[in-house]
This record gives sequence, C-alpha cells and structure tokens, in this order.
Amino acid sequence: MKRWLALGILFLEALACGYVPKGLWERTWYYAQAWGVDPYLVAAVVWTESGYCPQAVGKAGEVGLGQFMPGTWVRTTGAPPEWRSHPDWALWATAKHLRELWDATHNWRLALAAYNAGLGAVKAGRIPASTRRYVERVLATYWAFRRGRG
Repeated sequence: MKRWLALGILFLEALACGYVPKGLWERTWYYAQAWGVDPYLVAAVVWTESGYCPQAVGKAGEVGLGQFMPGTWVRTTGAPPEWRSHPDWALWATAKHLRELWDATHNWRLALAAYNAGLGAVKAGRIPASTRRYVERVLATYWAFRRGRG
C-alpha cells in the first residue's frame, strides 16, 4: 500500500504544472537550505523556468523543473542528462547551481542572469534584454512567494 501511495504522489507531482504540490514545496526548502540559498528564490526560479512541471521541455532542449541544458546539468551534478526530469535531482541541482552562480558573482541579480544566459555572458557584460526581463520575472515571483501570494 505504501508503495502505491508513493507512486500516486509522484504521479500527482508529475502533473503539478502550474501549482506547487506540498511535497515539492517541502523538498524545494530542504535543498535550498542545504545549499544556503533562500528557498523562496529557488522556488521562484523553478516557477519561472517550468511552472513546477517536472516534465517541462523548453524550446532549446532544456528539461525539468530547473530547465537544465545537458552540459550545464552534467557540470552541476555529474549525473546523466536523463535525470533532469527527476524532481529531487532537479531541485537539488537548481539550488546547487544558484549557489555556484552566487559564489561566482556575489550578486543575486547577476546570478539569476547567469542562470538564464550563462556565466560567460554575464562576466563579459553581454546580458540580453530577454535575460533582464527573466531576472525581473524571477524577482517578482520571489516577492509574491515571500508575501504568501505564490
């Protein structure tokens, strides 16, 4: 019975697109705190990237909750790219990657820009207008989550 219940929860989480199931919210907090990142910020990134849809696939081939490209995924996790759609791995990797970007920039706006456009582009000062809009969307979502409106 427990196994079927666990499978049912995973199935519901796979259909989560557009809302944050309690289990994913709790795991977002767990992994964010493990990496020393504000859980609301990790949640805002995941919401902006995928709407908390574990099976999300972007136009450029990015996959999962954190919308990782294969190369970034492997560099960040050391895990096979096929694992990008696994909710736990994706939340862990999103928090870890944000921490790495913070450590590289010491500025959350730049770290978010790097999450979207790549650290190389940010360090070279080539931040596209679409990335600037992305950063504003993430921060608006962050503040909505913090105020309990997410």
